[in-house]
Amino acid sequence: MKKVLLTSVLSSVLAVSAMAVSHTASASDFTINPMVGVSKNKAMGSNVAAGLEAGYKDFILGYTYTGETDKRNWSTNSGNVGPVPFADDNAEYIELNTYTKEKYKAHTLYVGYQFAVGAGHLAVKAGADFSKYSASAGFAAQDVAPGGIVNYAGLDLNAQSNTVVRPMVGVGYYLDNGLNFNLHYTFQNGARDLKYSASGYNNSKPEAVSLGRGKNDLENKDFGTWMFTVGYRF
Repeated sequence: MKKVLLTSVLSSVLAVSAMAVSHTASASDFTINPMVGVSKNKAMGSNVAAGLEAGYKDFILGYTYTGETDKRNWSTNSGNVGPVPFADDNAEYIELNTYTKEKYKAHTLYVGYQFAVGAGHLAVKAGADFSKYSASAGFAAQDVAPGGIVNYAGLDLNAQSNTVVRPMVGVGYYLDNGLNFNLHYTFQNGARDLKYSASGYNNSKPEAVSLGRGKNDLENKDFGTWMFTVGYRF
């Protein structure tokens, strides 16, 4: 009886130990790699980039994001427009503000495979980049009198692109201590279809109208993007 009981206990311990070893080995096959860095877009300039990779053994699934906004403003006022110009600093004047704005956003999904090289692993990656571009320009004018704003009006012109899908390639080097370095490139151009619209207001009366679509209206821009990130793999 004692032998049977001892045999059962030893069998149970060995089974639990085997399961623990198996679980540890399985857990170590999975990795998470948060990344942060900088992207350089030929048309939009430099901006912050971020990403996240999940790994299983030598396979990698990754995501990155970057975006850039270029906004410029200009304002002025007419000075005194009263009956006797410049006679009274508190007299009525017209204030004018204009702006231009460009926005670019890109999301990338990719897969990769790593090879043991030196003191770490070298990964090759390929995927698809999903990007959108928008631009707007407009002005706002207001007639300001000593008692407050008398009249105000504004106009905004907007252009919105469709989502464009382009190929992405990249490499990464993962040190055994978890630190890694990644370089990605997205092949882009400026040939994008744009949807145009306009909106305006005169005092409290807003109006909006669609201006139609244009095909390949950004051929003079190059949205090709380099991205360099540093990560730490757990």
